[in-house]
Amino acid sequence: MRRALVFAALLCACREKAAQPPPPAEQQAPAAPERVREQEPNDFQRAQQIPARALVAGTLQAPRDDDWYRVGAGSGKTLALRVELKGVRDAWLETYDRDRNRLLRVHAGGDDPGVVPGMACLEACFVKVSGTGLQEYELTVLGGEPRPGEELEPNDRAVDATELRPGSPVRGTFLTADDEDWYRLSVPDGSGDVLRIEVTPVEGVRPELEVRALGDATLLATFRGTEGLFVRNLSVHLGETADAGAPDGGPVPAGYYLVLKGKSRHGAPLAPYRLTATVEPGAQDLELEPNDDPEHATPLRETATGFLAPSGDQDWYRVHVDAPTVLHAELSGADRADLELAVYAAAGTEKPRLLARANEGGPRELEVLPAVGIPAGDSYLLVQAAARQLDGKWVRDGEDRQTPYRLAVQLSPDDGSTEREPNDEVATAQPVSLPVAVRGWIWPRKDVDLFRFHVEAGHAPVNVMLPAVRGVDLQLRLYQLRGDRPPEVIGSSDSKRGDGEEKLIAVPLKEGDYAVEVSSPRHKDASASQAYTLTVQ
Repeated sequence: MRRALVFAALLCACREKAAQPPPPAEQQAPAAPERVREQEPNDFQRAQQIPARALVAGTLQAPRDDDWYRVGAGSGKTLALRVELKGVRDAWLETYDRDRNRLLRVHAGGDDPGVVPGMACLEACFVKVSGTGLQEYELTVLGGEPRPGEELEPNDRAVDATELRPGSPVRGTFLTADDEDWYRLSVPDGSGDVLRIEVTPVEGVRPELEVRALGDATLLATFRGTEGLFVRNLSVHLGETADAGAPDGGPVPAGYYLVLKGKSRHGAPLAPYRLTATVEPGAQDLELEPNDDPEHATPLRETATGFLAPSGDQDWYRVHVDAPTVLHAELSGADRADLELAVYAAAGTEKPRLLARANEGGPRELEVLPAVGIPAGDSYLLVQAAARQLDGKWVRDGEDRQTPYRLAVQLSPDDGSTEREPNDEVATAQPVSLPVAVRGWIWPRKDVDLFRFHVEAGHAPVNVMLPAVRGVDLQLRLYQLRGDRPPEVIGSSDSKRGDGEEKLIAVPLKEGDYAVEVSSPRHKDASASQAYTLTVQ
């Protein structure tokens, strides 16, 4: 019995061992390149055949010489080639497809490395080395299987675009100063609402990203960065209104062509970037890129959630009302960027007209515009990084890629009971009618509120009252308006230091136009939450 048990245990162990999968085969290292000597004649009609992995020693003859080489991949096969030209002082490296259509051209010598990091060679391709004067060179051609996640030139056209899968990074290079890398991104239905796109930094290169429709490559948006590029909240439905349909007449899938360019002197073929496009769910009130100008402003009802990215991003929102309205807006600060909030009125074909601006806090602090008068029709809110001075230059380079800001607005009728910006000057003073009872705020700092009214003949002396506001020292001024001449101060009150009541009692006024100014002495106090109430009767 004991022997039977031992035999059964050994049998089970053998079966378990046999059931284990074999260890993965080790990837075979690529073969060393074969050393080859250039053989003349090797012009375009008699290109010299070389292995897919070769180290060629050659000579450019004076006065000018062209050396052609042919690399064969095999029928129906594609090789990924890395091509490099060394040892020359001034030469050109060019590659051609199997039909001798030129694909790429890079300079070698001086500051130019003469490298093509990766190119597709379908069935066969040609490499050409050319230059003037006697020059010895070394040409390296390294062919191998194409690897997922690696860009292969040429991909500077829609028909040659590299496939980009959501969430899977692709490594590429800015081959030359004018290189364009096209990527085709298809977004599966139901996978998400917005895209997050990231391009890692490359020293000396300022990236630029174009977003184009899949159907006809129509330009939809452009984003620019300094040290890399980061875009959030790019709508996956942006191209739906622009696409005219696929070339075969069929439907166009959701997605884009992403065209990546690099602004630099010589390109950066030896310093790869990594491009990643990720599909994410979006909140119901999420701002959608591109909204960097009034024409593409995101419609705003009550709230919006947004990200300030990339650096220099501007987020415009559109508010539509059917009658003059008072707008109250609050902007929660992002963690890593100082934000600025502004309100603009549409001005037809002209640039929108600034109504009010707030930049009182820093990162993580609230920005508030308590009351802004907006006309019937479209008005705009702008969220952007606050200007700051770096090395003597004013820049708006703040961004926060991870922490969203939140914008909230409230609308109320413009019935004269609430002060509305802009009303900082006599020319923009808010018109009111006697008796006056209006609620307002001294905000932002250095704010001045003026109210304009008319006094009929025989009117009784007026009382101007401004009750105390907790924590805010206020003052009154009464002006007589005299047409084109400067207004004349005919009364003032700053009798209470601190948050005391200010008043002008029984002021006799003859028929005419007048204005009352509410402000803080020397602009020392301000509050977005503590309102004052002004009465004139």
